[in-house]
Amino acid sequence: MELGYTAPPVIVGYEDEAETLLNRLLGGPKELDIVPIVGMPGLGKTTLATKLYSHETVIQHYDVRSWCCISQVYDRKEVLLGFWRELGILNTAKKENDHTELADELRNFLKGNRYLIVVDDLWSIDAWNDLRTIFPDDNKGSRLVLITRLDEVASYVSTNPHHLRNLTEDESWELLQKIVFEDQERCPHELEEIGNEMARNCSGLPLAIVLIAGLLTKREKEEGYWKEIALNLSTNVFHDVKWLMEIIELSYEDLPLHLRPCFLYFGTFSEDAQLPVHKLIQLWICEGFIPYNELKSMDDVATDYLMDLVGRNLVMFAKTSYYLRRPQLVGVHDLLHQFCMVKAAEEIHLRRFRGSQTYDYDQPQVATDMPSRLVVDRSNDFMKCEGIHSLRFTYYTCINPTKLFQDSFEAFKLLTVLDLEKVNVGNSFPYRIVFLICLRYLEISGDFEEIPLDISCLVNLETMIIHSNPIEVCTKLPYTIWDLVNLRHLEVYGWFPDFDEISQLEKLRNCYGFLIYLSRDMPIIANGLSNVVNLKCTIGDLDYDSDDDDENAYDSDDSRFCEPIFQSLDRLESLSFKIDTQRAPLRRAIGFPSSLRRLELLLFPFSDPLRSFSTIGELPNLEIFNIYSCFFYTSKWDVDDGEFPKLKVLKIFLMDDIEWNVSANAFPSLQQICLSYCRNVEIPSSFGCLNSLKFLDVHCCCKYSTEGDNRTTEESAMRIKEMQIEEMANFDFKLIISENDERDDYLLTF
Repeated sequence: MELGYTAPPVIVGYEDEAETLLNRLLGGPKELDIVPIVGMPGLGKTTLATKLYSHETVIQHYDVRSWCCISQVYDRKEVLLGFWRELGILNTAKKENDHTELADELRNFLKGNRYLIVVDDLWSIDAWNDLRTIFPDDNKGSRLVLITRLDEVASYVSTNPHHLRNLTEDESWELLQKIVFEDQERCPHELEEIGNEMARNCSGLPLAIVLIAGLLTKREKEEGYWKEIALNLSTNVFHDVKWLMEIIELSYEDLPLHLRPCFLYFGTFSEDAQLPVHKLIQLWICEGFIPYNELKSMDDVATDYLMDLVGRNLVMFAKTSYYLRRPQLVGVHDLLHQFCMVKAAEEIHLRRFRGSQTYDYDQPQVATDMPSRLVVDRSNDFMKCEGIHSLRFTYYTCINPTKLFQDSFEAFKLLTVLDLEKVNVGNSFPYRIVFLICLRYLEISGDFEEIPLDISCLVNLETMIIHSNPIEVCTKLPYTIWDLVNLRHLEVYGWFPDFDEISQLEKLRNCYGFLIYLSRDMPIIANGLSNVVNLKCTIGDLDYDSDDDDENAYDSDDSRFCEPIFQSLDRLESLSFKIDTQRAPLRRAIGFPSSLRRLELLLFPFSDPLRSFSTIGELPNLEIFNIYSCFFYTSKWDVDDGEFPKLKVLKIFLMDDIEWNVSANAFPSLQQICLSYCRNVEIPSSFGCLNSLKFLDVHCCCKYSTEGDNRTTEESAMRIKEMQIEEMANFDFKLIISENDERDDYLLTF
């Protein structure tokens, strides 16, 4: 699955608003200041706050930043977990704390720091009164930004709320044009008057403009269709939430039938949820929304569907890859989420349980004529339901799944989707799950160390995702896993016992997290994973006798180490792996198939970097090459003519003192280079004459330099920029030199 390039979100106007708010965040009193941003839904409050939150000056100004979204149904613990999640310090222990402990810990964490907290979508004064005591005032110049649609709430929390204005008519028309025509073409003269009329009728609401642009983008630029949309816009003179819902309905009705359930499925997630793309795609497939296609994999078809929804501006990217703008997390606006929840009750039989309330929107509680999808926020009442075929939990909960499936097995025996990511099942795999023979999707969290042999009973299982809590727990995988002939996606930090017979999982496409022992697991790679397209794994200890001389040991003629692993995986397109050993360098043990398009190496010991990189450089289809904290036994890297012929992105992280020489005709397709935490690495001047180069990012290459280190990396980057602009006339070339530690787009998770 490869997601295409996606342009960053289009932002027009509000420069004056941003400057005013930026001054309040960076200046003003030393006391804690509350900065409410208030305005009607769809006005762009969150977009503006996000722009400020990620502003480089703001990042450098504050010691701590965190952001949390509050749903209309306020849950104190979930809000506090959201703050910890944004801070990157959410672990199993915190999930199991009560809200009082979480609040005390957060208060102590913030104390003494200058912090910026954003509370998105504050609905009630009661919620604010419950939260306000958490945030200490130490006269450090801390700020609380509260985003709300309610004047009453904004005026209560501050005497100086910031009322966000609507876009002007000119700004509205500019935004519509930029989205529809993508700055690549001018609006045809015959469409200008109609386009201006539509922009005016959106009343300066960015959400309305974006949705209308989504309708116009997917059709031919034809006058009759534009007039039809303009007529629909002008029929309602009351531009309120109801009017926005009618625009959303218009966008929904314009969707092809195959996209409608995929869009409505966003209503099964919590409000403001940021969804990993790979998870959403697997859920769509297992829910039956993606048809079989002889020419494409189901993953690729689902990806096309997602990109179509993005192109219609119904789905937005919550996070993209910094370099290729490929989406990692996606979500929908809260108004679109509200629409999806209501419409999904009718179209895809969604029921939602929230505390003592059931949000089934006038649908009968027990479906007898058709299976239903059940989403549980906070309730045990769902156990009374029957005929359920999809069960998901949206909040961290303490429900005992073993008891659940023991007491209510009849209600769930038809389950095809079971998502227990937010339910810690403890140290024992819930055995009754193996009897849910209709399951196609299973996601589960816990600290159990093995999966039962009878997992093979799940003959229809297509996706299995195991989250280890804590993450260090390595799960023992049973040999019966090779009997899951329909498995397409396997995600688990697990290891295989030593066994003789391995069946080929012909449908397995994605495999993430395995711990592989080179000394014995070659058959698993060669046979069991032969059809895998995306592989992420860890290579474990190589089982050499500790008395052996390491250097000689790796030069051994032992056939186990002469056969290059990965070489036989001729369908492999994406490979990420790390070496979990501190022994001598690997030799002759690693090989790469020519099909490889993406390669990520972590803690890889290059005994002979010249030979190793030449081998990688000869890969004919490699487009992305990321090197993380690898180490050379010599510090020289020479790249010869013709090497890396299709490489577009090169990322190097935590590697110091490399002597890097690149010939003039190497990297002919390279577009982006990133160096992070690389001290004393001179970027070769040949990159200054590279026609294809668009972007150079030097990140934290001087911040942690010891005394005596120079600024070689930054200085060489400046020379590259000068050459690109003055000698190559590449005026679109961008150089970013950053010392911001908070960026996480360069990190790998194994």
